Amino acid sequence: MRVGIIGLGLMGEYYVRIVTDLVGPENVLGVEADRDRAEMMAAAHGITVTQTWQEIVGTTDAAIIALPDHLHTEPAVAFLQAGSYVLVEKPLATSLADCQTILEAQTEPGRLMVGHVLRFDHRIQELKRRLDAQEFGNLRYLRIHRSNSTMGAKRVGERVSVSAFLGVHDLDLLLWLTQREIRSVSATGKKIFGSHWDLSIASLELEDGTLALVENHWLLHPDAQRSALAGIEVFGDTGMALLDLSTQELEIVTDDNPRTKRIDTHNWTFDAAVSGGNLRREVEAFIAAARTGGPTPISGEDGMRAVEAVQLVEDALARSTN
Repeated sequence: MRVGIIGLGLMGEYYVRIVTDLVGPENVLGVEADRDRAEMMAAAHGITVTQTWQEIVGTTDAAIIALPDHLHTEPAVAFLQAGSYVLVEKPLATSLADCQTILEAQTEPGRLMVGHVLRFDHRIQELKRRLDAQEFGNLRYLRIHRSNSTMGAKRVGERVSVSAFLGVHDLDLLLWLTQREIRSVSATGKKIFGSHWDLSIASLELEDGTLALVENHWLLHPDAQRSALAGIEVFGDTGMALLDLSTQELEIVTDDNPRTKRIDTHNWTFDAAVSGGNLRREVEAFIAAARTGGPTPISGEDGMRAVEAVQLVEDALARSTN
């Protein structure tokens, strides 16, 4: 089985570590436009790396698109039309029209997967199981929040809003956990570092009247011990659940690096050889679908619903300034 990984930046390298462990480096084709980065990745991981994705279309059984959000559509369409299974990093695309274009490129249903990695978090899966069993009774209110360091704003804030970059995680979780559609959205926020929203506080009403608050920003100080704060709170008429997703429970201090370092062991590790956690489970599920010809666990339609939710929040934010 041959797997193409398009885009070998931060996330792309995580994917390379996992996929080479699953299928062998000889079966991984990387694509990276930056020549120096391409050469480094080829040498470090023993994979073949080209500089354009067009060179490998039609030669892979599966492809992972780890490019910046606005560059997802063209390669996703090309690999899907060539018959490959395709995993696209979240969000699926930056517009609903592009999402639809990608969906329509599938030669068979179920070949497209969107990388909403938090659905593979065992803690969230347990919360989902209990919600599905209605352990908390009729839902009244949910709060989902996620914040990153100001370094995130410096890295991607010039091209994307915090609601699209971080909020898409939480809006997908809201839709997936509740299995309810959004009825209305109001929001307020601030543009702090540039022309995109850097702080977003969205109040949502779901189709059954359940209220939800989704809060996102990248205002944490870069020297803070924790690079992210996140969590989910669920309140029903017979119970509640509180889930802290910001805990980085592996704490490391050494003579060489006396400042405390906290490591995220849930989403991915910093192991030099193989990344673990939620991302590995996501990739394993994708590879399994491609090998067996079965449907992927997170459909393109799910990815499009998350993008639509982001658009509702962005529209509400725009209205708040008028």
